[in-house]
Amino acid sequence: MAEVALVRLSKLYAGRPVVDAVDISVRDGELLCVIGPSGCGKSTTLRLVAGFITPSAGEILVGGRKLSWPDGCLPPERRNMSMIFQSYALWPHMTIAENVGYGLTLRRLPRAEIAARTRTMLDVVKLGSLADRYPSELSGGQQQRAALARALVIEPETLLLDEPLSNLDASLREEMRFELRRLHDEYRYTTIYVTHDQSEAMTAADRIVVMNEGRVEQIGRPQEIYEKPRTEFVARFFGGANILSGTAVDPSALSVDGVTINAAEKLFEAGRPGALSIRFHDVRVHAARPSGASGMQGLPMRVARRTFLGPTVDLALEHAGGTAFRASTSPDLAIPADGEVFVELPAEKCRPLQVRAEG
Repeated sequence: MAEVALVRLSKLYAGRPVVDAVDISVRDGELLCVIGPSGCGKSTTLRLVAGFITPSAGEILVGGRKLSWPDGCLPPERRNMSMIFQSYALWPHMTIAENVGYGLTLRRLPRAEIAARTRTMLDVVKLGSLADRYPSELSGGQQQRAALARALVIEPETLLLDEPLSNLDASLREEMRFELRRLHDEYRYTTIYVTHDQSEAMTAADRIVVMNEGRVEQIGRPQEIYEKPRTEFVARFFGGANILSGTAVDPSALSVDGVTINAAEKLFEAGRPGALSIRFHDVRVHAARPSGASGMQGLPMRVARRTFLGPTVDLALEHAGGTAFRASTSPDLAIPADGEVFVELPAEKCRPLQVRAEG
């Protein structure tokens, strides 16, 4: 079993927490993506798991066995983990087969077994016909496949990926997202995958951890993170969303500029500040408030910018007080480039957010 548990894990540099009391549990055979902006602590967390650095507080356990704690740290080579970095780190003087089999050679396995396991893994990543080539003779995507094969051939308990696709161009990156998921479905290694790319996380992950300023903002399945963000940061960072702030009327309603906006769930505390989010494509824009729609909730807004994007039109809107708002609409919708519109906010698409206490 290779369940990975991070328990109140922290890492301080110059007295400042880069990873701050993080609790994460990775299930056996799960692919967990850790996502967040640059500097949020995601790569430091991965290096802590790998054993490259020692935690300032907390501990790391794999299969119930303690690997890291403030006064000690099992070295990386004794953790039965494989790590793939942003750079492929292939030996330029070795063939692809020699690169893939290198870890097995270090373990002093019989030559025939090394050759058989290397050949099998190269076939799995579709590089069997390129075994005798050198890294410089392969494309970026092929080199990334070779790096994956080298990591998997030693049959690790845990696979760690640190933004492995960041050096690929857009088309190769898209191809490799699905390849990573295919390989995971085949081998079911417990995997922690760090990325800043939302599409990679959505494609590859069983669950996603969103980090911000060294802390975990939310953990959940990709659809849950996207459809039910819990905080303003998650709503804005993951997929993009509009945020409306106001005062709670009751547990599921918010007063925004004197207009009551109902939310999809009960989270607010009456009389207290509250906020809700709505995705750009869930906003419905009308040239004027539809007649006979007295029960329709929404706000009057002004069109500040209209940008044609092919299948959609991106509208930059402003509502009272100059608050920026966005909407994604059909190009066929007759919306003036500058003027007043009515923005409908369907209650089932308005997600209530947790508001952090001041101080």
